[in-house]
Amino acid sequence: MAKLNLFCAIFGEAEDAFGVEIDDIEQVCKLQAAIKAKVPHAITSPASRLKPFLAKTESGAWLPDDDNREKMLQNLVHTSKMKKLRPSWKLNKPELFGPNVSLGEEVIHVLVVIKGEFPKAETVEASHPRKRRWDKLNEVLDMNKKAKKADDSNGFSYVSFPDIDSIMPATRYQPTSKPIADEKLAALDVYLPTLAKVFGDMYVGNEAKRLYFIMPVLATVCALFNDVEVLVEETIVGKRVQVDGTFEFVLKRGEKRVSIVQAKREDFQQGLAQAYVGSEALADSEGCRKCTALSRTSSDGSSREVWMAKLSIQHP
Repeated sequence: MAKLNLFCAIFGEAEDAFGVEIDDIEQVCKLQAAIKAKVPHAITSPASRLKPFLAKTESGAWLPDDDNREKMLQNLVHTSKMKKLRPSWKLNKPELFGPNVSLGEEVIHVLVVIKGEFPKAETVEASHPRKRRWDKLNEVLDMNKKAKKADDSNGFSYVSFPDIDSIMPATRYQPTSKPIADEKLAALDVYLPTLAKVFGDMYVGNEAKRLYFIMPVLATVCALFNDVEVLVEETIVGKRVQVDGTFEFVLKRGEKRVSIVQAKREDFQQGLAQAYVGSEALADSEGCRKCTALSRTSSDGSSREVWMAKLSIQHP
């Protein structure tokens, strides 16, 4: 057993990073509690509502504790390349803070996002064409969030479709098709029957089971392109749209994003609302001019219903 001195920073807070001393054999849930105990004035939510991330940049280096870090924490954070720390994980896992991991100096080790709490947004010009939309959306989000404050589910899930549709009207999308060479799908033709043999019918069972059928299809389709990356369980934190949550999948190609929400047949409109709000938050946080959201469900064993929202951000 060894002592770890981890420097932590909270998204949305301008204060300095702070150190937390903890045994390396402890679980992440203990680290969450230690972080809350260290800065009780900054964290009023239960420790379980803290989302800690391993604060490593895309290059694998620790996040520097400098002026750029302070600006980022107050305005914009990208967690897509950061590892989310699960409460059950032990801190001495080799890929976290194991014995062979160098903690460095003048760096941040843990970046903390607080579910349901957001930094005050920067002042937005009244003439901005989307300000009215943001205000209406944040009003609905705040009202519904208070109604379900005790719910620890996806941050997008406390919105309803009628509320969101009145602000961002939905449009139906009919996808077009184009031929794909048989050899491109050969591996999928072999793999899917194997999955069905072991897991049974994909339409019977829980959502986790269906993901095993969805992922190989996504991977096969994305592999037809040379530059598409599939992000899984992507956490989105809004900047001016005050919401956070998680998409099952985000397809990333250059500056384009396609965000996917899996919805049960009876909850399709709820899934559509989550897709809309999540894409608005994604476009807001990453500065995308256009972001596409897909809410996917099955109406029966042979047909599909897909709806899409195209949301455009005009940069201030």
